[in-house]
Amino acid sequence: MALSGLALITLAACDTSSSGGGIDPGIIETPIAFIKRPIPRDDMGNTVQTDLREPLLFSGGGDVYLRTSTTVGADVFNLTASVTGGTGDVKGLNASYDGTKLIFSLRLEDPNPNDNVVPTWNVYEYDLENSQIRRVIPIDSTAEEGDDLYPAYLPDGRIVFTSSRQRQSREMLTNEGKDRFSALDEDEDTVALVLHVMDADGDNIHQISFNQSHDLYPQVLRNSFNGQIVFTRWDNAVGNNEMNLYKMNPDGSELEILYGARSHATGTNGANIQFTGIREMQNGDLMVMAKPYTGTFDGGDILIIDINRFVDINKPIWSLNGLGGPAQVAATINNVTTDGSISSDGRYSSAFPLRDGTNRMLVSKSVCQLSIGGEIRACAGNENEPGAQEVSPAYAIWLYDRTENTEKPIVLAEADTVITEVITIQAEPLPAIIFDKGAGELDSGWQTATVGAINIRSVYDVADPTFNGCYFNQCTPLGGITSVSDFADPLAVTADQRPARFVRFTRAVGIPDPDDQTLLNPPDLDNDAFGPQRIRGMREILGYAPVEPDGSVKVKVPANVPLALEILDAEGRRIGPRHLNWLQVQPGDTLNCTGCHDLGNGGAPPEVHGRSDAQAPSINAGLQDTGFGLVFQNTLIEGSMSPDPYWGEMGQTMAEVRFLRVPPLLEPQLSPDLVYVDYWTDPMLGPINPPYDYSYADLVPLGLTPPTNAFCSPWQFNCRITINYEEHIHPIWQVNRGAGVTCIECHTTTDAMGNDRVADAQLDLTDGTSDQNADHLKSYRELFFNDQGEELDGGGMLVNIQIQVPLLDGNGNPVLDGMGNPVFVFVDDPNAVVNPTMSVNGARASYFIEKLTETELDEGRALTLVTDPNYVDHSTMLSGVELKMISEWLDIGAQNFNNPFHIDAPQN
Repeated sequence: MALSGLALITLAACDTSSSGGGIDPGIIETPIAFIKRPIPRDDMGNTVQTDLREPLLFSGGGDVYLRTSTTVGADVFNLTASVTGGTGDVKGLNASYDGTKLIFSLRLEDPNPNDNVVPTWNVYEYDLENSQIRRVIPIDSTAEEGDDLYPAYLPDGRIVFTSSRQRQSREMLTNEGKDRFSALDEDEDTVALVLHVMDADGDNIHQISFNQSHDLYPQVLRNSFNGQIVFTRWDNAVGNNEMNLYKMNPDGSELEILYGARSHATGTNGANIQFTGIREMQNGDLMVMAKPYTGTFDGGDILIIDINRFVDINKPIWSLNGLGGPAQVAATINNVTTDGSISSDGRYSSAFPLRDGTNRMLVSKSVCQLSIGGEIRACAGNENEPGAQEVSPAYAIWLYDRTENTEKPIVLAEADTVITEVITIQAEPLPAIIFDKGAGELDSGWQTATVGAINIRSVYDVADPTFNGCYFNQCTPLGGITSVSDFADPLAVTADQRPARFVRFTRAVGIPDPDDQTLLNPPDLDNDAFGPQRIRGMREILGYAPVEPDGSVKVKVPANVPLALEILDAEGRRIGPRHLNWLQVQPGDTLNCTGCHDLGNGGAPPEVHGRSDAQAPSINAGLQDTGFGLVFQNTLIEGSMSPDPYWGEMGQTMAEVRFLRVPPLLEPQLSPDLVYVDYWTDPMLGPINPPYDYSYADLVPLGLTPPTNAFCSPWQFNCRITINYEEHIHPIWQVNRGAGVTCIECHTTTDAMGNDRVADAQLDLTDGTSDQNADHLKSYRELFFNDQGEELDGGGMLVNIQIQVPLLDGNGNPVLDGMGNPVFVFVDDPNAVVNPTMSVNGARASYFIEKLTETELDEGRALTLVTDPNYVDHSTMLSGVELKMISEWLDIGAQNFNNPFHIDAPQN
């Protein structure tokens, strides 16, 4: 097959007349490639609705085809038949920058569907000049480590792809002393696919993204973010469940959201859409496929997104002040529905912009057809026919001219066939090469220790932009507090008056596939292993860091793991919402955050998350010249941290100054304990804020077992704090508080003589399995689930509180006795339901914490008044470290277990 030189042919002019004229010979003379496969069907012959969250879907019969041009009689070649034999499948088609190679993923048919061995998706390359196909990763010990999908060329010759290998994540499990496995996505449906990079020969495979769900469709940008990788990330933490556009460097640094977090409800009739199938246009805009997860036959609408001006549909980059909209527009004039309703104008499954200045694009499009009474008809005029159902579309290749709004067929539709992922093959300029960070950019000591750093300029950037001194309304506005610099002045504000005091760093616990053949006994976890809400997953605590008086944080954190952070009050309780996006930092690097989020007008939900060029400048101006040199007002200039009189540079935050002033071995790092030390107040000017700590070591004298790895000292990259209810929380209720007093002395349904009693506050914290759920301890069930109130009957027996109601017949009429009187029966009193005292929404949302501190926080339930005869003061019953451990456990989701391999974790 003589293909040499075809890739250099330029695009010819296009006849923009009506599409009714049929195929136009000579529309495009450059070669095109596409994928053709049968419409996916199950074993019963029913159409399979694809799902974006299941990228491993295999549909036998898929191959890559090359058409030398679109002129009449142009040759068409099946490039992969020699490998697939017509029974394999392919996806993720891309071309090299010089137009001489194609790259894609290929999977073979399963030769024995009855065994537990399933063929994997592998990366293949086709050399057009030599007509040769090769598997990029040779068949060796690493070839079948996982599924490899959606490859794309980097400008330096390497390949970026998404894979279930989870190469560095598996290595981290080994470093943590755990079994190696590839974790499932957060829906626990498919092994998570994350981005990797490898050499052109398949060597040096390295994981660069650390999402807990899928990272898909990587492409390299050329314009404003020249050389960076753009991709679709499934943000799915705690039910976030949306696919957004992200970007990063090829070494995994500078990961940021690019677009979409607040733009999903923009489909037909406000339906949620996801952003997939990314292609960059000549002007730097992105052309993407907008689809729901499923239900539209793998089709959707084509959107053009202005990523250079917008981070969301109604959120321009701050510096542009809204100039130059709109953020996203439909690429065609066709009315394509994305809400699952009949799409009369057809659907699109892929799009490829021609970067030739003609405003044209190649699209994979279907026309709409309906099944009505077993007869196939065109959609037009038949949409409202009784029983009309849209049939699976046969996608074909069309050329759409966005200037003239015309489209012409290029590759005709075939019955029961999908023709999609069309691309042109031509030489194009290389994007910039972004070299991996090296010496001079990365701290070699940190690299050895597998740590990086996170530098947050101000946690108070999440506050109301007018800044009233509050953080998510969790503090009382202070008189005279008008800026974050007032918080930084120890003579203006004491430590207790600052709302944000600590940051807690957490990470998700990966859940293994119960069918994972690499594990000896993989767990098959029941919902009850997770607790009240499985969607919250399992979590480990990495450690704590203080928030400096000005709201800044800089601390060393583990590298190569998905990180989330929570801002805490002085007692270690989360204030504000959970962090629903996973951060990451590579070894030796620093992730810089302007702030956590910025809020919309009136304190609306955060609209920008983490895109550095989109946020307004931080409200923390940092170190300023007060007229006496560069010092923070009324703070120590030297003494407590270093004898070096040099204090810092203009604009540096307190966290940055403190981090740089200490020797390398004393650089702030995470701590398993909650520790406060006043590093800033000058004792010559005012009283130093007293230090305090809530140390896990203080649990031991109480007879309690600290969480797993609680004594990880000195802190290292593989330190993980794991809390399980049965081991670490439940024993608190049995601690002797002096003179034999325990929590269960009052919170029990049996008195000292063995007689029934009503548990105080209708809360039974004693040992034993719940009579409602055998996988839960009784106390766990009582704390988190509604329960029927109890009372003693006339015989001193404990019974549910009941009321008498008339007995009704099947028609809702009262049943009468022989005397004509209504018959009454006893039923549980619906007004005697006991609400749970703990909440998976966190410590501050739990009445339990409010009662144990006698402080009304965020739960909304009024505390018992001191004057009430039933009032009992609980504020001194538990120690600070006990409350801290309960609070952190509530904040991370109140899981029954946070170790999927725990011997007592309930199994299916």
